[in-house]
Amino acid sequence: MTRRKRLTIQERNEVLAILSAGCSRAAAARCVRCSPYVLNREIVEDPLFAEQVAKAEEGIELFYLSRIRTASLQEQHWRAAAWVLERRLPDRYGSQKPKSLSTEEVQKLMTSCFQIIAEELPDDEQRSKILNRLTEELG
Repeated sequence: MTRRKRLTIQERNEVLAILSAGCSRAAAARCVRCSPYVLNREIVEDPLFAEQVAKAEEGIELFYLSRIRTASLQEQHWRAAAWVLERRLPDRYGSQKPKSLSTEEVQKLMTSCFQIIAEELPDDEQRSKILNRLTEELG
């Protein structure tokens, strides 16, 4: 790839067309034979070009969302609606990962359990047996 200080107007228009077709900025940069760094620098330094790039990217996003929405209106394509909900509202509709505890959290939990046993069992001998057994099990 050749290195350039500035993109020409024609190259900028090509970038906008490529982004409007759904390609990434990296792909657009490759197509006009510049580095992604040069393209991003041009976007940052030129507010008008930045606005045009944003509109091109938003336009393709709206296009795809519209297609998904249209598909979801047909009963056999209910998964399209589920897909949108999973991504738009992941806390409510996304797949939930099982809660896992860190080593520190497990240690705190076990300490709390030992403390509860020590406080709640009035018989010293019985309390010692239980705590010793738990300590042996945990290793």
